[in-house]
Amino acid sequence: MKQSITFPLFALLLLSAPAYAGHDDADLSRVRIPALQKGTQVLWKFGKGVVFTNGENKATLYGHILQRFDMISGDIAQNTNNFAVKEARIGVKASIAHETKLKLILDGANTTSVKDAWIEQRLWHNEDMSLAVRAGQQKPLFGREQTGSSTKREFTDASLASGTFSGQRSRGVNLILGAMDKRLHVFAGAFNSTIAKGTRLSGQGEDSSNTDVKLNFGFGATLDSDNKGGLSRMSYAAGDLKRSKDLRWSIGAGVWIGNEGTGVDSQSVSVNLSAVVKTHGIHGMVDAFYRTAEEDGGTADASAKGFTIQGSYVTESMWTFGARYSWVDIDDDAGVNPLISVKSHSSGGTSLTSNGSASEITIMGGKFFNGRKHKVLFDFTFQNVDPDSGSSVDNLLLKVSHLIVL
Repeated sequence: MKQSITFPLFALLLLSAPAYAGHDDADLSRVRIPALQKGTQVLWKFGKGVVFTNGENKATLYGHILQRFDMISGDIAQNTNNFAVKEARIGVKASIAHETKLKLILDGANTTSVKDAWIEQRLWHNEDMSLAVRAGQQKPLFGREQTGSSTKREFTDASLASGTFSGQRSRGVNLILGAMDKRLHVFAGAFNSTIAKGTRLSGQGEDSSNTDVKLNFGFGATLDSDNKGGLSRMSYAAGDLKRSKDLRWSIGAGVWIGNEGTGVDSQSVSVNLSAVVKTHGIHGMVDAFYRTAEEDGGTADASAKGFTIQGSYVTESMWTFGARYSWVDIDDDAGVNPLISVKSHSSGGTSLTSNGSASEITIMGGKFFNGRKHKVLFDFTFQNVDPDSGSSVDNLLLKVSHLIVL
């Protein structure tokens, strides 16, 4: 019986909320929902979702739509113009007595898929430190740019390097140690599949079970200047929308140990170094990667490296401008099995699939209407793909995106 009211309840909340859109914090106490536990308060705030609070327990229902127009031209076989709904997501997150957290996000933009589905349980804490375990489908916290939500980007898409070496969700478990007043976070986890979106291995990615006995392992840490959020891998958000009066910074490092037995038995090691600064509307970020892989019993290595460096400025009137440079280089030994190598991430244009280098220079602009919860962004990307064997390719990518979070 409880399952039968779930969708009608969710629909009621979404339909009721717009009636209060003229208020910053809409009090939904006049909405009578008998199924709610006594003492539960209901609040809707634009960009924050519908929030249920009962003592130390809190649950939030929310969703967002991300639309984008892409125009791609250059040395590709066919120039394209395309309107797309990139993301159409609904989700629920909850905190229970400050001990248990959960997050569930579904995306129906193309085919319905589960993005996040995890539960985090605090195991131990004192005044200075805490230890928690997060289990389920999640972002394994490797890299910097891709650990943040897609709603918190300043560019219309992930960069070339971070999209190649990180960004893949996986099912597994992560131990998270917090210390130094939540300024230091240390991670150690085990997962089904690799973190690299550029992998050629089969059976990878979200919604994937482990098809062999081997697991992947991730380790890392971040140190932040403060605990106000938006810096570390736990909650990274691009841009300095708050126009911080102080210099805020974060540094981080991570190691990913890949073990795969699907298609080809292989091992890989990836290393990431990253840093972020924010002050007076200025934001800078660098994300650097190195990866090497080899087959069991093999002698030929597949190696690749890359980095992203970006900067932006947010005005007092919430206009934003910025630039980004991202580069990937593939340098595999002769005779290496291509399955253990990577190909460069590309959200349009051309991917690098063999030895050589690829680079993207992106110029960005946009407007925040309600912080990160309602924004229009546009960027121009000059893409060059230069394989060691073959002709160099140059493309121009224009992207315009519109995001709104309920």
